[in-house]
Formats: sequence, C-alpha cells, structure tokens
Amino acid sequence: MTIIIFMVFLAAAAMYFIWQRWELTQFEVTTYQIRSSKIQQPASALVIADLHGYAYGMENQRLLAEIRARNPQAILIPGDMVVSKYADTYETAQKMLGELVKIAPVYYSYGNHETRLRDPQRINHMRFLQYMEQVKALGVFVLETESRIISLGGSQVMLSALELEIDYYEKGKIVPMEDSYMQEHLGTPKTEMFQILLAHNPAYAEQYARWGADVTFCGHNHGGLVRIPGIGSLISPQLTLFPKYDAGKFQIGGRQVIISRGLGTHTFHVRVFNRAELLEIKFLPEFS
Repeated sequence: MTIIIFMVFLAAAAMYFIWQRWELTQFEVTTYQIRSSKIQQPASALVIADLHGYAYGMENQRLLAEIRARNPQAILIPGDMVVSKYADTYETAQKMLGELVKIAPVYYSYGNHETRLRDPQRINHMRFLQYMEQVKALGVFVLETESRIISLGGSQVMLSALELEIDYYEKGKIVPMEDSYMQEHLGTPKTEMFQILLAHNPAYAEQYARWGADVTFCGHNHGGLVRIPGIGSLISPQLTLFPKYDAGKFQIGGRQVIISRGLGTHTFHVRVFNRAELLEIKFLPEFS
C-alpha cells in the first residue's frame, strides 16, 4: 500500500512538473474597453508588463506575431522588461523593443528591476546604463516620473509615469504612501484631458485613482504567482499574502486601475491557474 501511495505521489508530481513547464510557454490576450467623454475617436493600445527578458519562441516571434496582428496605436510598458541580476535578459528585452518600435510608438516606464539598477553598487549598474542608452536610441520613449501629451488614435491624451523609490517594494509588507506623494511628484493632472498613468506597483491603486488618473496600468504582482479559482491570488512576488490588487480591472471612485498578470517570471517560476497575459486596451468615446 505504501509503495502504491508513493507511486501515485510521484506520478502526480511528474504531471504537475510537466504542466508547469508547458504553462510557462503560454500566454493569452485579455481585452478591456475604456469609455470616456474625453476620447474623441476609437483607438487601441497594448500593455506589456513584467516581460523580465522572457521569450515566447525564437526572439519572441510568437509574442510579436500576436502584437502585430492587433495593430495597436501605442504600446505601453509599466516596467520590468528585465531581471536586474541577469544581464542576458537585457539583450532579450532590447531585441524585443527594437521590433516593437516598428509596430507603434513605445512608452516604457520603470519597474522595481529598472529602479534597483540605478544604484551604482549593483553588479549590473553599468550594463543597465548601456542598455537604457541603446533602448532610447531605438526610438523608445522612456519615461521616469513625468507627463507628456501623446496622440492616441485621433485623441490627444496625457500619459504620465510614476517611478517609485525602491523602498516601496520592501518584501513582506506594503510601505504606506503619503497622501501628498502623487501631487508632489506628478503635479496636478489636467482634468480636461484623458489621463493615463503607468505605475508599476499596484499596491497604491487607490492613490493613483484619487490623484486623477482616468486609467492606471500596473504590473509587478504577476497575478499573484498562485491563484485560487473564485478567490484570487495567494501570494505576491513581494511576499504579501492575498494581495488586494493582484490582477484584472478595478473600479475606484469612477476611475479604473488595470493590473496585468505579466508575461514573464523571475526567481519563482510558478504560474498556477495564472496564465501570462498581454493586455489589449480599446479606448472608446463615451457614446459610440
């Protein structure tokens, strides 16, 4: 009997291992519609979060084929194209960005992996500086903490990016954010324009909405690593349990925060009921 139980356990473990190896090669496209009176004409954008130097097919050809087929007017990246401690991920990300700029304007803001590499004491600091120069030379619009007006289809919209200090990514806890933080760093949004915010860490979703972002795009939580159907994520990569803002669309005071499950992994290569995703965003006039 003991041998039978042991064999069943081994078979289950082998099946789980094979399933996870296969699951980590898959991604899906999740489409959201955003309606606003500030949008004059329909437009679409794709959101690529947490690629972490991952590749779907040789040089990301599977992912790039899906992106080309969607024909976006903009590509928005709320951080973590690389894994800070693995320099080989920089080359993968750079090649990907080189292809993306041929499809649509690319707007790339910093996640915690990019921010961490600002520190001159980090082992890959100089390689990161070189990477960022190469990325900018490709024609990628790199945003730190700043705002700019961009064209989205036939509409002029305000695109802002927020780069949080690395302290806001402390493991095992959510560091409180001062009420004045958003205003001090990004100023007052122009309420007459549609306001998009790229902010990597979704833990501060309520602050982003209160500041005035009509829609905020986040990543970071990777969907929570392990998701329990009907409940949500069990643990985040930041090692917080049952993160409230894990994945999906959240309505906060009439504004929206959309959190990607991300496309890559690092450290914990686990995706249980939590497939990687590319986000497609349809921006539509309020009445159409």
